[in-house]
Amino acid sequence: MDRASSSAGRLTLRALSCAMAVPLLAGCAGPLEALPASSGGAIGTVSRPTEGAALHVLPPAAVPYGTAPIAIIPRTTPAHRLTPPDRLPLGSFSVNPATQRNEPVLGDLSRAAVLIGDSQSEPTDSWVRRGLEHAGYSVYFAGSGGTGYSVGIPKVHDYANALRLGDWRVPAGSPGLVVVQGGGNDASRNSADSAIVNGAITLFAELRRTYPGARIVMVGTLAKSAADGGGRRTEVDALLGRTAAALDVPFVGCGDWISLYGLAGELADGVHLKPAGKARLAPVFADALAARGLALS
Repeated sequence: MDRASSSAGRLTLRALSCAMAVPLLAGCAGPLEALPASSGGAIGTVSRPTEGAALHVLPPAAVPYGTAPIAIIPRTTPAHRLTPPDRLPLGSFSVNPATQRNEPVLGDLSRAAVLIGDSQSEPTDSWVRRGLEHAGYSVYFAGSGGTGYSVGIPKVHDYANALRLGDWRVPAGSPGLVVVQGGGNDASRNSADSAIVNGAITLFAELRRTYPGARIVMVGTLAKSAADGGGRRTEVDALLGRTAAALDVPFVGCGDWISLYGLAGELADGVHLKPAGKARLAPVFADALAARGLALS
């Protein structure tokens, strides 16, 4: 093809572009919203023409020949941000919009208790777990032995920071009950009262962000009575009871249960119960939940 023919072809294409642009623009009768400037800078605004006013169309020559058309690409949101947890597959993760933490999707939690605790709660036959089961709940455990409100172990932080940093995760959804048990490790490591209280306040604030409106209960520190040599464990149990009252959270104190229920002979190591002792204490804990209106019917 010679130069004259090529030039004529380009002119013909330009004329065709002009002819197509006018009816397309004239057909835009709806309101025009603010669109982002193509340079990526400030947002520009396109105003809706006044009724009866003539529509002025910029000449096509304002766009250099050969320039690619502008493509408006919609901003998309990842699927896990759009889909509510109850519609995600079991075993997947959902982002909690309040905390931005990933949470495992486990299905309906309305009859489940999320249990945060230490070695008093961790074993599958623990008196805390079995007590919750007696009260009608299935149990999801999130915690670790050796940890507490103010203390952790090398791989797991204290309760609040373990939750924040993902050392363990709580499930997505709305659980029937959230249970926080602890204080024994804080007592054994002589944590100051202020450190324990601050840890509890921080944890419960995080839990209320995580599960707005959920029922939450605090369970104290299993111990002998003060008169029976309960020592710092009994003191921490009483401290947690005062903290729960200040936080407006139901409290199950157990700082004298070993003495009250004659369980000294069922202790394996001075603080943890043998299997028979756990079995005896589980219904006691279930009854304590029921007395506070926290058992399922």
